[in-house]
Amino acid sequence: MPFGIPPSGGPLSRTRTRLSASSLTRYLRCQKSYFLGNKLGLSSPKSIPQILGITLEDALCSILMRRPVSINSLDELKDWCFGLADIEANQCYLNSKEKWESAAWRRESEFWEDVSIDELSRKIRNGLELFLEEVESCYLANGGPYLKEYRQQSMPHSIPSPAWGDEPMFPIPDKVRNFGLRTWAEDEPMVWEGENDPVTWMEAWEIARPWVKDPRVHQPQRLFHPDGWAAGELDLVLRWDGNVRLIDIKSGNPSSKFASSLQHQLNFYAWLWYETHDKQQVDGIEGWYLDGPERIYFEVPDSDKIKQLTVEYKSIHRKMLELGEGPVKFPDFYPKPCTFAAGCFWCTFGEKNIA
Repeated sequence: MPFGIPPSGGPLSRTRTRLSASSLTRYLRCQKSYFLGNKLGLSSPKSIPQILGITLEDALCSILMRRPVSINSLDELKDWCFGLADIEANQCYLNSKEKWESAAWRRESEFWEDVSIDELSRKIRNGLELFLEEVESCYLANGGPYLKEYRQQSMPHSIPSPAWGDEPMFPIPDKVRNFGLRTWAEDEPMVWEGENDPVTWMEAWEIARPWVKDPRVHQPQRLFHPDGWAAGELDLVLRWDGNVRLIDIKSGNPSSKFASSLQHQLNFYAWLWYETHDKQQVDGIEGWYLDGPERIYFEVPDSDKIKQLTVEYKSIHRKMLELGEGPVKFPDFYPKPCTFAAGCFWCTFGEKNIA
């Protein structure tokens, strides 16, 4: 399952005491940045790439949740979803601009005039190119191992991949007010072929569609460690071929200064999946860079590596807790500044002001 129920406090409870992929990678990049940001609550100025990284992912996932109609070839499928990319890029531009202009503190070296709708559309199309590789593989595999189940209206996964044409799945539906009175699904029904018919391109898209965070679900869609001390929110989970692959979407490219954090992030997700799925190892972990398009593959942690990561994560989590929860005082041994770590504003800020 790509998400679960918190072990305590209900699905809407949030706590900064849990170890997450973002807190882990920030801590590994710069402990001073982690302390100032996560413990003291000092915000750094907003950056345009930071905003676009979120809105571009939302735009891509919105298209993945769509259902194509009357498609008979890969070229037609590409034309259809690329047309949606242009529409989503325009909305992405408007949403991102609003977030940028409403930010109380922005990076002085960045200007919204440098953002291009065409560039946003290009990146969304690049993400679709990567997904279309999955769709084509699914088509060539005649739908993969789950085609028969889908055609019999029997879902092979306890948590299906969300689609605009289906009702969303909430971690705890009892907490959703007036669920039955709301209209959740758009008019995008799925029509399956007969039992012995070859797979269609529309079916291949439907089957290959990954699990993504459903924007209609207001509850956290996370995996929670059984002991409650770690949690993580996945980007994409591919399952169409009988394997489980975890994908993290990046709006930049592998030469980004943040690229070194990707393996730490994916290792954390693979470890968390193992801990929350009865010791099941995932079959693949990948980064999808929208500026390419480019896939980056990483070696999946084996059982020995998982044990090593457990020890490492518990140690880091313990050190985080030792810094205190809520309002805290500066520690006696203040973390040393980093050497221009990715995303670290405060170390550079301090050096500039000292100089």
